Amino acid sequence: MWELYDSLLEPIPDDVKVEEFIAGIHWTSVTAGGYTGAAATNPLQTIHGIEKNITDMSWKEAAKLIKSWNFVEASIGAAAVNAFYNQMDRIRKLDEEGTIRRLSEEDTFLAHKDDMIGKKVATIGHFCFGEEYLKKAGSCVILERQPMDGDYPDSACEYILQDMDYVFITGFTLVNKTLPRLIELSRNAKVIFVGPSAALAPRLLDFGIWEVAGTVITDKKLAEELVKKGEHKAVIRSGLPVRIARK
Repeated sequence: MWELYDSLLEPIPDDVKVEEFIAGIHWTSVTAGGYTGAAATNPLQTIHGIEKNITDMSWKEAAKLIKSWNFVEASIGAAAVNAFYNQMDRIRKLDEEGTIRRLSEEDTFLAHKDDMIGKKVATIGHFCFGEEYLKKAGSCVILERQPMDGDYPDSACEYILQDMDYVFITGFTLVNKTLPRLIELSRNAKVIFVGPSAALAPRLLDFGIWEVAGTVITDKKLAEELVKKGEHKAVIRSGLPVRIARK
């Protein structure tokens, strides 16, 4: 079950120290190697965490926290992973080498709104603009851990996802460890991994993900300031949307 996570962690350097770590109400950010990554903060209190200071860790050591069952730690790990993968220079290089294909810089729901006309679509989580662009879909199912009126509980994924044409999965599922199973259940669909917490990692495309739509932080200072202030859109306001797919 850890294969996807181990694949993400493998290339992250172990000889580079974490420079800065910020735990905000909505977002957690980690800076290492001059790059800043962020992931949504999961405040769920589970097992006791480690006592070591994050800034005493190497980049890889911090990233390995993504495998922790203490979800506060896992949020730190996801931010460290994103600091490695969500770099514009890295994305451009991979695109030039032919490892990935960099797609248009627009909201992924907008990019696919015509493709989804008449299709069966599911989203794991709510997305700000997603529902607006999904109005012409044949059907749209929203699965939520804390469902609102009209949502399906997340446990319905075991019964629903196998019949979908498109499945949009929030990047937060890397933190709560549900991503591998959700991908498996969605094997008949085009799976899009989306959101500011999503790692723009080519290796994810080897595990059944069709497209990754994430955010590259381009203004480190602004990102850290907004994370500290608890700004809900801290990552979006300090970065650029980037979408990648297999070449």
